[in-house]
Order: sequence, then structure tokens, then C-alpha cells
Amino acid sequence: MIDYKQKYNLAGNNLWPHIASVYVKGIPNEPDINHNELSDENEKIIYSWKNVVVLKATSDHPTPFFVGFSHEKAMKYLDLELTTDTSFALRIGVNDIRFFVIPKSNLSEKINLEVVEITTEDNPKYADVTLL
Repeated sequence: MIDYKQKYNLAGNNLWPHIASVYVKGIPNEPDINHNELSDENEKIIYSWKNVVVLKATSDHPTPFFVGFSHEKAMKYLDLELTTDTSFALRIGVNDIRFFVIPKSNLSEKINLEVVEITTEDNPKYADVTLL
């Protein structure tokens, strides 16, 4: 096997940009979805989840990005462009999940992602926050 990393000196943070992510524990007793298919039934279950995580993405300058998630059976991103210095919320089901942000045009762009709060979708404190 050719050790490409050693051959081309692919060490150091500048060659391995950081993709910001946060890990969120699942909510016990929430109904689970069928992870092997996209269906109307799964959408109904997801909409029944009232718990959400409020996230905030920041950077040194406005940076377009996409948001995604990964868990044991899938890794997906939403093909909807957002811009940093914004808060948004995502529903939480029974499974632990990792949310991440991907810079749109340059993977080396630095974006910070933080959990603001785990709450419910009807919390008036977040009435102006986008729920994805």
C-alpha cells in the first residue's frame, strides 16, 4: 500500500480542515422512525417530536453553509443554504445524533457551531428562530 499521507506530507490542520459539529443525546420514549426509507409515515413521526435543539452557527464573516446530521445509519445534509451568525432549530428523536455544518464554497472556511439550548418547539423564547 502506498502511504499517500506520508509520501506527500499531508499532516497538519491546514490540510485537514475542521467541520464543526455538535453531539446531541436522543430523547427517551420518543417514537422511532424506519431508518431504511423515506416515507410519509416517517415524516409524521418526525413532526410528532416536540423536542428541538437550538443551534447557533458563527464565523468571522458571513459564510454560506449547509446543515446536516449523522447517526448510526445515515449521514445527510439539507440542500438549503443558510448564512452564519444565525440560529436555527432541529427536531430531536429517540436516537443520539450529530449535527454539523458544511461551508458552501470553501471547506476551509471556519464556522463555529454551538448548542444554545434543548427545548420544545413551542418555546416563546425562540418564536423567531427557523425550525428546519
